[in-house]
Amino acid sequence: MDIVLVYNAVNTIVSKNADESVLSAVQDALSYEIDGAEFKSSGWNGKSTMFNWATRSFPSGFVQVVKNRLEKEGHRVLLRRVPMAEPLGQPNPKINDFPPNPDYIYQDETVERMVKIGGMIAQIATGGGKSNIACKAAARIGKLTLFITTRSVLMHQMRDNFQKSLDYRAENGEPHLKGEKVGIIGDGYFHFSRYINVATIQTLASFLDEFPRFVEKLPPKKPTKKPHPSKEEQRAEWEKKREFHYRRQAAIKTLLKETILLILEEAHESSGNSFYDICRMCPKADYRLGLTATPFMKDSAEANMRLMAVTGSIGIKVTEKYLIDRGILAKPYFMYIRTDYTPDDYHIKLDLKEKVGNSRLGRNSPYSRASQLGITYNLARNSMSVHTAIKMVKHNLSVMMLVRLKRHGQILKEMLETQGIRTEFIFGESNQKERMEQLNKLRHREIDVLIGSTILDVGVDVPGVGGVILAGGGKAEVAIRQRVGRGLRKKTGQANICFVADFMDHHANCLLQHSFERRNIIRETDGFVQGILPDGAEFPFHLLTQSL
Repeated sequence: MDIVLVYNAVNTIVSKNADESVLSAVQDALSYEIDGAEFKSSGWNGKSTMFNWATRSFPSGFVQVVKNRLEKEGHRVLLRRVPMAEPLGQPNPKINDFPPNPDYIYQDETVERMVKIGGMIAQIATGGGKSNIACKAAARIGKLTLFITTRSVLMHQMRDNFQKSLDYRAENGEPHLKGEKVGIIGDGYFHFSRYINVATIQTLASFLDEFPRFVEKLPPKKPTKKPHPSKEEQRAEWEKKREFHYRRQAAIKTLLKETILLILEEAHESSGNSFYDICRMCPKADYRLGLTATPFMKDSAEANMRLMAVTGSIGIKVTEKYLIDRGILAKPYFMYIRTDYTPDDYHIKLDLKEKVGNSRLGRNSPYSRASQLGITYNLARNSMSVHTAIKMVKHNLSVMMLVRLKRHGQILKEMLETQGIRTEFIFGESNQKERMEQLNKLRHREIDVLIGSTILDVGVDVPGVGGVILAGGGKAEVAIRQRVGRGLRKKTGQANICFVADFMDHHANCLLQHSFERRNIIRETDGFVQGILPDGAEFPFHLLTQSL
């Protein structure tokens, strides 16, 4: 049977001649298991689908998936795309004053594939220049661009990158861009641009929510200096805020409606419902580019399906090995340090008191207790972290020490400073200005060690980091790759290598299992596995003195 799939940026419609067997095949191809379905009614198979029978439609990100499925069943499939907006820029746009480098040809290739396909995910290993690709995509399309991320630190970083790109283009052949500023929506900012806008998904979602209904606030029980507003005054204030909310909402809807290029940074984090809904509010976004090193790594099948629904499938893949072999990334060496448990009695007594009862840690202790005592309050493990950092600093390396909990970072900072190591600590509560100040201190060697929580997992570019200590444990593959990537930026003025220290936590079964999983991620990554050191080996610091 000849089947026609007609699609635009958002939806695809199956031709009317498709019979029930064809529609069933489409439904099956786009079905997935609902999270928590095992706890639902036994009369339901626990599956849902992205295919709408009533309208014979499905999200356009699945066009190739459906085409392949129908062709496999013997049908001939014709794709008819609604004409896309014509790009205004030229292929291989120049966005900065760096000379062309054939090692980076994949960046322009990514953009050209997007121009041809329309929507796709670019799986670019950490350090592969996703920011440059985004700037090139914006220059190539040359029309209203919206960059969406999940973290404000990434939003600010990309605003700066886009602005530098706009300024360069304005001085080099695109004078109409002179004086243009990048728009920003999020982290307290609300400014639009007719060229490029950056935003956080959380801010967009909150602006698109319905305004809460009016509820009268009763006067406080205790008298206050300020008179309590009457119901009429409260309603007047509510109506004022409500009007502002919907005016702002209308502006956001217009931006989404008119966007031509949609760029999704760290797309693996963006599989939530609000993200999916917002992307489907961009009917003119013919060009969609998901940028990530780790797509489709969520445990939720539904979340992964929603990501593909709005971006399409993987259109290009650039691996760690490709980047390492060409010197784009530093060559990593991984050392795994065996640890046992020695309780940090001082801090346990200071912080936990009666919370844990005692400081004993058994092999079969539950994870919450094992991670608290076996990682945060483990004197032996923390001492090894400090000892490793000191050795790195003595070899003139800048060091990032990554933790998951704020208290763990504070304890390590105290221990390092006691040893005379210049140390700073940034965490989730640190504002953008403070984060950049501390990162610049590390970049300019004003400090030796920067301790960071998960706030450093993404969007941090400090090329001079030569040592990374993974002190926080955990097992999530996405996080592990991101944390290792903090030290892999190409080095200048020093050997292009990086030393990464992790721990094999033998004092609790659950922690040891996590250690094995972290090490297996490295073992299964071509480009990383070659740098795993034998058990008991030291870092090859002598490589730092070899000719650059």
